[in-house]
Amino acid sequence: MAQAAAPVEAAEPLTPLQECLASQNLPQVVRMRSAADAVTYARVATQEEGIPTGVIPFATGETPLAEVLDRAVALESHGRAAVWELSAEEAAPRVCSPVALSQGEIDREERFVIGVGLNYKAHADEAGGGDVFLFPKPAAPTPPYGHVAPPKNTPLLDYEIELAFVLLEDIDLTAPPDKDEFLRKVAFFVSNDISDREAILANPGGGFVEAKGQPSFFPAGPWIVRGTELYAAFTQCGVEGLGIRLAVDEGSGFRARQNSMTSLMIASPEEILARLGTWVQEKGRRTTMPVTFGGETRYYPYALDDAAPRLPKGSVFLMGTPAGVALQIPGKLGLISRALIRLRGPFEQFRHEALAQAASGEPGGYLEPGDRVRASIDGLGTQLFTIQGAGSAQPTDPCAP
Repeated sequence: MAQAAAPVEAAEPLTPLQECLASQNLPQVVRMRSAADAVTYARVATQEEGIPTGVIPFATGETPLAEVLDRAVALESHGRAAVWELSAEEAAPRVCSPVALSQGEIDREERFVIGVGLNYKAHADEAGGGDVFLFPKPAAPTPPYGHVAPPKNTPLLDYEIELAFVLLEDIDLTAPPDKDEFLRKVAFFVSNDISDREAILANPGGGFVEAKGQPSFFPAGPWIVRGTELYAAFTQCGVEGLGIRLAVDEGSGFRARQNSMTSLMIASPEEILARLGTWVQEKGRRTTMPVTFGGETRYYPYALDDAAPRLPKGSVFLMGTPAGVALQIPGKLGLISRALIRLRGPFEQFRHEALAQAASGEPGGYLEPGDRVRASIDGLGTQLFTIQGAGSAQPTDPCAP
């Protein structure tokens, strides 16, 4: 079993694209607990391989996010005296999720977290195939440098690095925005769609909300960048997308698991909003996937208002993960033959095989207590979190009241 280590450590050297993005002076904004013990927004002044080491506070935690990002763009250098320098160890307990979205708001259906499944072809292939789909993820974002505490009986815990965005304004789903309007109305950040694969395998075609909606299953950040500035920067660098990568340390150093580009997404973010608008108009604004939490079965919504469906500002989308997750469904013919021999359905057979693999402790598979996960997206920073034992205390939010 891997041993827990310091909450933050240096990541890999910068790639050429990261160096180019750094030269673009992106307005990268963190949400954090300041030295004066107040929640504040700050622009990143210096960083070490995706981890903020110096910030300039400029807005209170109550400032609307759209205004925060406008002010971040306009913020000029205030000199070194205005920069709050902090070590990686100081950043870990102070940096919060860049999005202020509580579990209460999600459960009261005031704002939503929506996941996109199978949005990279290579991941769809390793997961057994299928088309792009949407699902609610009713979990509040947690800090990027904390830990994940899965519930008891979670033997198949998996990672999924994903590009995420938050809405800065309400979106009318009957008239989804075009690309330019979309970029003005959103901001992007790094996210992890932590997943309990057994819940999915035990309920094929369902189980996604339970599998992905548990507390602490949504590490987010470290910082956020508005779509307009992010798109302009990577276009200036001569690319069509951003590098997206994840590595896991099982006790002997970080080893790469996922390494791809966001340009390989099947459906772009604005296309996903258009698909959601069509879904809501044809099938209603609630998911068809039931979930039971605390003895209550419910169907989470994708939008507000039946008559004029819309997405409220502050809602979040996770845009899908590339290939390289622990879940690796084998070829259908071999799986079906083994299932027939054991008088099981194919998914039930694979579930038994996955549980046996996890129990063996074979490296390179599902997450175990003590493992550390490092995930980064070019221009959006690096997150690093540790896996706790099942049933452990949930991570604390530095920005909680």
